[in-house]
This record gives sequence, structure tokens and C-alpha cells, in this order.
Amino acid sequence: MKPFLAIGAILVTVGLITAAPAGAQTKDQKAGARAAAEAGGDAFDNGKYAEAADLFERAERLLHAPPHLLFAARSHVKLGHLVEARELYLTLTREHLPANAPRAFRDAQQLGEKELAAVEPRLAYASVVVQGGAGAANVKVLRNGEPVPPELLGVPTPINPGESSYQAFADDMESTTTKVNFREGVRETVVLTLREIPGAKKKAAAASPEAEPPAHSSAAASLNEPPPTDARPGGGRPLLVGSLVGFGVAVAGSVVGTVFLLQGLDRQNEADSKYSELCRLDCTHEKIDPIVDPIDADAKNKKTIAVVSYVAGGVGLVAGFTLLILDQNRTTSTLAKSNLTPVLGLNYAGLAGRF
Repeated sequence: MKPFLAIGAILVTVGLITAAPAGAQTKDQKAGARAAAEAGGDAFDNGKYAEAADLFERAERLLHAPPHLLFAARSHVKLGHLVEARELYLTLTREHLPANAPRAFRDAQQLGEKELAAVEPRLAYASVVVQGGAGAANVKVLRNGEPVPPELLGVPTPINPGESSYQAFADDMESTTTKVNFREGVRETVVLTLREIPGAKKKAAAASPEAEPPAHSSAAASLNEPPPTDARPGGGRPLLVGSLVGFGVAVAGSVVGTVFLLQGLDRQNEADSKYSELCRLDCTHEKIDPIVDPIDADAKNKKTIAVVSYVAGGVGLVAGFTLLILDQNRTTSTLAKSNLTPVLGLNYAGLAGRF
């Protein structure tokens, strides 16, 4: 029997009626979900994986059933869409199935856990860093023509293996198009350097003749030249002080994050233990949820605080490095100009560029 048809027979047996509370779906929705899943199974068995993924996702929208998610994820894996597959596997494996869930649902969840473990190490990760164009406004980055959220710049983000093209833009500036062939399981840093678009400033000056030339020239120069130093003999080194403050924030964020992370893990273990203990007596949501859910929520809150603390510490670390470099550049005028860019990620913080 073909891979899908074996599970399909089980789904027809249970009727897909236990996937949601009674009355939550109409008969037409249930029949439509079954028809879409069966058509998706045929497409999967015939190697039409794009069609299969679409049909299983439609079936899931009509009626929730873990096998829909499993085969939609498998279809995306066949297509090389590892990011989409991973999200479907996570949705499948994180669901809390009731004790009376059909065997087909439990089997689908167990298979999903195994297949997720195989997909995770295959994911590629991209960190996008934009440098150059000091003071440039409205910076945006496109990947394969689609905008990259600014919150993800500098953050290692999962990406499907294969070639992707990147380009950065700002007012009167842009980078060259950079193409990267991401291999499975590899982390890459994509550095985009903004440069002035030839003739862009002349056109802007011609479009506004009333503007005073000295003011326009000064504003244009501010995009590419570092601000003039205001340091005076005996005036102190405020950038160095700011750098030390940044490093202090990094240490504090790391300590607070670690404390709350350990507390969150302890609370999570407590919730799991309590769940197992209560389930031996009466494994129903009405009895367990009022006791376990508050502990679980407290664990999540502590983990969230830990993540925020780590992020704040990372920002402080990058700020400390940046201000330290600026201080050195201002106090040592004979050194060659450095082209450095802070890089902040979930698991690291550092600098990228040429020295």
C-alpha cells in the first residue's frame, strides 16, 4: 500500500470527526476536508509535491487533523522548502493531544517529531548586515525582490537552501546585488555596503533651486563622512564612558537572563511533573489545566524575561564595541580609516568589515 493510502484509510475510518469539538464544522466542511486530503494523497504518491502541499493545507484549514500537517510538511521537504516544513512540524509536535485522541493522530505526531529532528540540521541561516552610508535614512533590504523586516537585520534567520539575491537601498544610496548560494546546514553573513547613486544628488539639487548650496553640500557630505570631532584637550572622553556603560549593560543582561532562564526551566519541569502526577489520577483537562496552566504560564513569562534580558545585553555589547571604536578613531587621527560594522545575533555579537 502506498505511504499516504495507509494513513488515508485510517482517517476515513475515524471520519476526521474528532479533530474538533462537535458542531464546530459543518458536514460540508468535513466532507471537503476528506476530499482535499485524499486528492493530496494522490498528488503526493504521484510526485506532485507542490499540489500535494496546497491540498493538505486546504484540508487543514477546513478541518484540523495532525495527519494533514504531517503530509503538508513532508510535501514541502520534497520541494526543498525546509523553513515551511519546519513550521508545520513545530505546529504538529507542540499540540497537546487529548488522551482519547485517535491512534492516527498520535502516530502522526510521533512521526513528525522524528522528521523534525532530521530537518533541523539541514536548515541554512542568513545574517544580513548593512554598512556604509553613515546617517542614511529609510534603509531597506530586499531578498529575492521581497522586503526583509528591519527587525531581522543582523539576526541569524533560517532560510531555504539554494541561491538568494540581496540588495540594500536608502535615500540616494544603494548596494550592489549580492547573490549567495546557501548550502544545507551552513550559516552565512551577507554584508551589503551602501554607496551613493551617481548623479542622484545633482538631480536633487536641480529639483530644489531655492536650497542654499552650502547647506545642501553639508547635508550630502554627512552621509559619507564621519561627523567632525568635538573633542578638546582636557575635555574628557565621553565615548569611552558610553562604551563602558554598554559593556556594563551587557554583563547585567547576561546575568539577569541566566537567572530567569534557570527559574523558567525549573517551573517548566515542575509543570511537567505535576501534569504526570495528576494524569495518573484523572487525565482530563478539567482536572489538570487549572493546576498545571498557571505554573506553565509562569515558566513562559520567566523565559520571556530571560530572552529580553539577553537581547538587551547583546545591544549593550554592540554599543560598547561601537563607541569604543569611535573613541579610538577620534583620538588617533593618524590611523587608517576602519570599515567596521557591529553584528548582533541570537547566539553571538561581534564586528564585521575590513581593518
